[in-house]
Amino acid sequence: MSTIAQRFIKDVALVTGAGSGIGEAAARRFAAEGAAVAVIDINATAATQVAQSIVDAGGRASAYSADVRSAQSLDEAVATITKEYGEITVVFTAAGVAGSKIPSHELPDDAWFGVLDINLTGTFFTIRAALPSMLRGGGGSIVTCGSTSSFVATLGGGMAPYRASKGGVKMLTQTLAMEYASKGIRVNCVCPGAVVTGLKQNTATLVPAGVTDSALQVAGGNKLTVPMGRYGEVNEIASVAAFLASSDASYITGQSLLVDGGVTAE
Repeated sequence: MSTIAQRFIKDVALVTGAGSGIGEAAARRFAAEGAAVAVIDINATAATQVAQSIVDAGGRASAYSADVRSAQSLDEAVATITKEYGEITVVFTAAGVAGSKIPSHELPDDAWFGVLDINLTGTFFTIRAALPSMLRGGGGSIVTCGSTSSFVATLGGGMAPYRASKGGVKMLTQTLAMEYASKGIRVNCVCPGAVVTGLKQNTATLVPAGVTDSALQVAGGNKLTVPMGRYGEVNEIASVAAFLASSDASYITGQSLLVDGGVTAE
């Protein structure tokens, strides 16, 4: 399928949010490096299309429709995955939403929980579902998806649920890393800045759908200043997730790696 390194030739990789955006890019990257990929998304059609395109390109992948807000949905998906491919060794939790820019004093309960239930609880549910399989298999690597909002709260209101959820993902990552280090499971977090996805779920900055030129997007009126002069691309985030999941990062756990074009260095 690819001439790039085959770091995951013996691995089974579970990727949530894999029907589009960063999750899709990561699923393709893991497959290109030899993994059997479980493409999980709430959108069954999108998951099927991604999995089929991976297979058509010579890779190994199957689609699974699951809602990360539902522990039962994830448990059922994991049971099917392990029957098809064996024990899970890699997990990347890319499912997420940004939510709405509603001032905190006006924020309804459903807007709060709508973000937390996917970004934070969904991350935990995914990992919890996969952990028994990983423990049976002798270990593996988990990569969560944080954000620059895991570290900083920039000017501007209305992002309390998103920022709280991503801060929680960072601490969940550190906690699980400590809890499972002795079991051979590493847990790290990739923290993107603004990324061109055509969607809203992978960045705190609302990215206009259909815009694909990252330099033009920054120049087109967004107030976020990126020192590198452009937004990130999904493949740039996927490559970092693949690094953290691979044996190249074998002595790294509990870390949150910013991939933001220098935004948080200012």
